[in-house]
This record gives sequence, structure tokens and C-alpha cells, in this order.
Amino acid sequence: LLSFVLVYLLFDFIEKVDNFAEAGVASPTMMIYFVLKVPEITSLLAPLSVLMATIITLGVMSKRNEVVAVKSCGLSIFRFTVPIVLIAMSLALGVALLNETVIPSTKSRTNYIWEVLVEKRPGKLYHKEKIWYKGHNSIYHVGYFDPDTSTLSDVVYYRLDNEFNLVERVDARRARFLGGKWVFFSGLHQKRVGEKTGMTAEPFEELALDLPERPDDFHQLSKPSEEMSLAELAAYVNKVEAEGYDTRRQRVDMQTKISYPFVCLIMALLGIPLALFQEGGRFLAPGIILGLGAAVLYWVFFSYSLSIFGYGGILPPI
Repeated sequence: LLSFVLVYLLFDFIEKVDNFAEAGVASPTMMIYFVLKVPEITSLLAPLSVLMATIITLGVMSKRNEVVAVKSCGLSIFRFTVPIVLIAMSLALGVALLNETVIPSTKSRTNYIWEVLVEKRPGKLYHKEKIWYKGHNSIYHVGYFDPDTSTLSDVVYYRLDNEFNLVERVDARRARFLGGKWVFFSGLHQKRVGEKTGMTAEPFEELALDLPERPDDFHQLSKPSEEMSLAELAAYVNKVEAEGYDTRRQRVDMQTKISYPFVCLIMALLGIPLALFQEGGRFLAPGIILGLGAAVLYWVFFSYSLSIFGYGGILPPI
């Protein structure tokens, strides 16, 4: 695990050091970024480490005929490999604890350093109940933002002049970005009359406005699931569902947080037969190659399951 983490950090450093230099980020901040990445990388690579450790350990024992000696003492392969399964379970629980306690805060900090200090994107501002966003001579009050469909729900749009006086206000049940414009649905459109403070009010079912803000601007408002613990994510899902919004993506992320640590156990159960496929350790090198290939296929299938079956709504999140 230590080897994998160090190799990952090395390649990550080589890939990103130029970005930090071009953005003028101080060296201490860059070092803090890579140090804070360690928990996330550890969680990511723990299953692969279990797989490789299992194959190499049992493969070397088989090559030295230690497995034959164990069998001759009357121990079954099941009994012989129980410690590996228990260690894998312990690592799975450790990864789950890491994901729940450490990674949400470190991920939030590394995202800030990379997105704000390096890529110079606008900073994020989160609020538990409602979201406020300051645009170009405007302010948005958003009840809920769906990043998948770029939909603003329970939105109030305020347009202001240079003296910060209200010029226009739109209250709408929802708004979507269609055909290069924001289309507001089911609401009330108010505009200031001349230089006076009076306002005209006109109900509408559909209102298209050409506004400078784009959906990418509002993606900053959606706190990523990776920056929330399981308890925070569950509370967020319950709150949003109670308000009548779709939480399919968040529910899939919540099930992922629960299931991913146990990939350590799956990798151990995969590594044991690969290492003991042949006596005398003759399958050690092919077992390592097959193990890496199986791990890559597993991660690819895992990712596609999330995006296609989970986020796409083909299967229930669980």
C-alpha cells in the first residue's frame, strides 16, 4: 500500500507541478495539497494493495512448498487463508472509517486549492437550506440545483443597476437552460417602471431571458458527495427528498460510500485462487498479471455501473 501510494503521488506530482508553477501557487501550499491527497489515494488503492499482497504472499509460500507443508499438517486451504480474509475485512473497515472521518475535509481542501488557487475558478459557497449566487449585476436565490439537468428549482432572480437598485425580479418554480437562454416556468415577472420605485407584475407560464450566467456557473453551488460524510449525505438526501426533488445521483453516491470499502474483501477472495492455482508457485507471475487485469476490469465495470445503471436510473441505487 505504501509503495502504491508513493508511486501514485510521484506521477500526480509530475503531472500537476507545472500547473502550480503557472498559477503562481506557493510551494508550501503545493506540498499541503499533495499531503492532503494521501488519505484519498490510500482509500482508492487499498483494494489493489490487498489483491497484490495476497497473490505475492501466497505465491511465494507456494513456490517454497510452504503451502504443501501446511496441507500435510491437516489444515484446509479455507482455514489457512482465514487470516487474509480477516485482514482484508479489517482494511475494509479502516477504509470506511477513513471515508467517513478524514477524506471529506481533506477532499474539500484539495478541491479548493486545485479549483480556486490553481485553475482560478470562482470559490464555492454552501448553505444547508438555501443557496445564494451573485452573478453579473444580479443575485439568484435557488432552492435546489440539479447538476444533471442544469435545472434551478424554486428560483428567484434579481437584476440590479449600478447603484444596486432593483430593476427586475423573476420568481419561478423552476428554470432550465434551453437554446442558449434561461427559460423560467410558472412564476411572476416584475419590472421597475421608469425611474420610480413602482413595479409592474405579470404572471407567466414560460419566460425566456438571455442572461450572462451559464449552467457551469451554477455547478459551483452543488456540494459534491465526496466532500460529505455518509451521515451528511444521508441527511442531505432526506432533506431534498422531503422538498420533492430527485435524489437518484446522491442515493447512488451514498450506496457507493457503503459498498466501496468492501472491494478489499472481494480482491482478497479473488487473489487467493489466483495465487494457489498451481502447486510450486509456477503461476505466480501470470497470477500477478491476471490479478492486475482483473482489478482494472473490476474498476472499469464499477465506474460504468455507477454512470449507466446507477446515475442513468436503469437499476435502483442499492
